[in-house]
Amino acid sequence: MTHTLHAHSNDITIPFAELDLLNHLTSENEMDGLHEKIQYLQKLAPTHPLLGIAQAYTLFHAKEFSAARQQIELARDKTGDHVRAHLLLGLMSEMEQFQHEAEQHFLTALKLFPGEPIVHRYLAVHYYDRTFHGEAAHHALQYLKKIGPDREGTLMMVDMMQSMPDHDDYVLESLYAILLEIPEHRHDMVFHAIAANNAEMRYDAFCKTLDGEPDEATTARLDSLLSLMVEHSMWAAIHDQSDERMYRKMFTDMCRDLTFRHAGLRSVPLYLSIRSRYWMNRLQHRG
Repeated sequence: MTHTLHAHSNDITIPFAELDLLNHLTSENEMDGLHEKIQYLQKLAPTHPLLGIAQAYTLFHAKEFSAARQQIELARDKTGDHVRAHLLLGLMSEMEQFQHEAEQHFLTALKLFPGEPIVHRYLAVHYYDRTFHGEAAHHALQYLKKIGPDREGTLMMVDMMQSMPDHDDYVLESLYAILLEIPEHRHDMVFHAIAANNAEMRYDAFCKTLDGEPDEATTARLDSLLSLMVEHSMWAAIHDQSDERMYRKMFTDMCRDLTFRHAGLRSVPLYLSIRSRYWMNRLQHRG
């Protein structure tokens, strides 16, 4: 094979410029950066279809929806279609509360650009907001399959799976296992706080299904969920960088109230163990 590409080849610089611009499209706080990225891509590829769509995003951030729609049509007539055109149209329809219209824009994007993972993300959030939890979980899963396990996508999948009635705990626990394999999560207070909250939701939902005294298997299930909840709460407290150290207070309250209230004397070994581990790890991760 003969090497034909180098650092300044169009096959390298143009896709990078597109990716760089895409990362600035949705933030209204990055307007100066957005204009700079548009100019950079325009210099490399004057007829790139994203350029005109990016101009529409500047109008969108200024709340000029009619002008943004006109700009999208002009851009598509001039340089061709782009997946972000349909996503922006759908986003504006959502903000105007035209949910069916928004859905059609997103589905059109999926039909025309089936290989774009971002379309599944938009559909997942759209359906989740409309409480179509099955559809939301489906598209969150498709998104995750295409991009691979990552922090944001996997957490989104957890939230959407958990919102489904009669969800599969095996799937949720597998997703948490994936999350824990992402190195930066191990010391991320927000991740552990979210995981603790999700475990608490699962615990509460399971408690509501109980009638009478739990049998041995049910007790084991309750203990497992309680342990998971307290475990993540502990790590959120250990790595707490919030201004008021709120995760440390939440952990203290959870240990004191939740374990004893829900598990009684059976919780004493868990309580003593988790408090001991908490202080040992606080010494190792001082902050």
